[in-house]
Amino acid sequence: MKRVVVAVLALLLIGFIAPKASADTLVLQEVLFVVNGTQYYNTFAVPGLNTVSYNTTTGEGTLIETFNPGAPGAYSFDSYFDNELNVPFFNEYGTVNGSPAAGQTYQIDDPLFGTIFGNTQTDTLDNTNHIPGTTDNYNGGCNSVYDPGCANSNDDVSMAMGFDFVLPAGDQAVITLNFSQTQPDGGFYLGQIHPQDPNNPSPIQLFFSGNVVIEPSGPPPPVPEPGSLVLLGTVTAVVFGAFRRKFSRN
Repeated sequence: MKRVVVAVLALLLIGFIAPKASADTLVLQEVLFVVNGTQYYNTFAVPGLNTVSYNTTTGEGTLIETFNPGAPGAYSFDSYFDNELNVPFFNEYGTVNGSPAAGQTYQIDDPLFGTIFGNTQTDTLDNTNHIPGTTDNYNGGCNSVYDPGCANSNDDVSMAMGFDFVLPAGDQAVITLNFSQTQPDGGFYLGQIHPQDPNNPSPIQLFFSGNVVIEPSGPPPPVPEPGSLVLLGTVTAVVFGAFRRKFSRN
C-alpha cells in the first residue's frame, strides 16, 4: 500500500536527506483519465491526447485532449492526478481559486482515504476541497483528514477536474489541462501546496487549471473571393462550350 510503505520510507529518509526545494522534486505518482466512461489508468495512451508540452515524470506542463466521437450528444471527460511535491508527501494542503465554469467539476482529496479516485471514475467529482489544511503533519501524526481530530491537518493531496459538455453535429471538444508552479493571474484553478517544514526550507506549489472549447471538427471549406467566383464562372462556361462543340462535331 502506497501510504504504509512510502510513509515508512519517507520518515526514514527525512533524517538523511539534506533540505532541498526545487522543481525537480515534483513527481507524478498516479494518473487516471476517464473519457466518456472509458478509463485509462496510469497511462497517457489516450485517444486524442497530446502530451508534447507535458512532462510525464514531474507532472508539469500542458495536456490537450481532442475528443471527436463523430456524433452529436452529451459527453464527459474527467482527469485525476496524484503529484508528490517532496518528502514527506503527506504534509500538503489544497487551495481553490474562483468558481468552475458551467459543466466543470473538481475535487481535492486524499488519494487513498478520500472519494476522489472513485468520483473521477464515475464523473461525480463533488466540487470540494477536502484538505484545506494547514495544521502541520510533518511527523505523520494524522493518517488522513478522515481520522478523528485530523480534519484541519495537512495530508497527501491529489487533484481532479472534469468536464460535461454537449457536442452538436460536426463539432469536437478540445480540453486543455495546465500544470505549473507559477500561480495563474486569475480565473478558476486548484492549488497543491507543500509548506515550509524541516525538510523543505521554502514552500513548493503546483497549480492546476483547465478548460474545454467546442469547435468544428474540421477546417471549414474556403470561401471563394468575389473575383474568384467570376473567374470560376468564366472557366466553367468555356469548358462547357468546348464540350458542346465537341459533341456537335461528333
